[in-house]
Amino acid sequence: MKPAPIFKLALISALCMFLLACSTPAAPPVQMFDLGQAGSGDTTAIPTAGSRLPAISLADISISPSLDSNYMLYRLQYENSQQTRSYAQHRWSMTPAQLLAQRFKMRFAAAGGVIVSAMDGAASLPVLKIDLDDFSQQFSSANSSVARISVRASVFKGRNLVAQQSFVQQLDAGADAPSGARAMAAASDALIQSMTLWLQGLPLN
Repeated sequence: MKPAPIFKLALISALCMFLLACSTPAAPPVQMFDLGQAGSGDTTAIPTAGSRLPAISLADISISPSLDSNYMLYRLQYENSQQTRSYAQHRWSMTPAQLLAQRFKMRFAAAGGVIVSAMDGAASLPVLKIDLDDFSQQFSSANSSVARISVRASVFKGRNLVAQQSFVQQLDAGADAPSGARAMAAASDALIQSMTLWLQGLPLN
């Protein structure tokens, strides 16, 4: 008894799909990046001799909706500076706000400061609020880019604004995501150093 035509067509279709699946290469795995670990000999964000860092409480970092994910963002300034793109096979291990907060706490504590989250902070501690506006790799050409971070930092004592300062840091990066991640880590450390020195000079103690 011969198989029915519909059965033949289904069998041929299934065979074709199997052969197609076997011939199509698997997509490369997504690579995850963070800001790395600080070396013991790294002096970034260490205050000057004789100075003392304040004890502060760090509020959750505020971000724009475009930064509320772990996508690694970039812009092709030479094509369209208003369009944000993301790498397909590369991601941050956390959101940029979480990465920057983790890095700031580590650096500030390593420099001799006392820092706690706003949720756990004592009512008497000044509160540092950070608004993260940019955390992206920006290409001026196909082979030239910079890692750029832009924040606005505000310090409050109770309801009173003590000081506010904008910080922008950008460093040369390569032409791909891994080199951009390395440059972003260095830019984060340089930005945190500037913020630490600024906090050091405020009348917070």
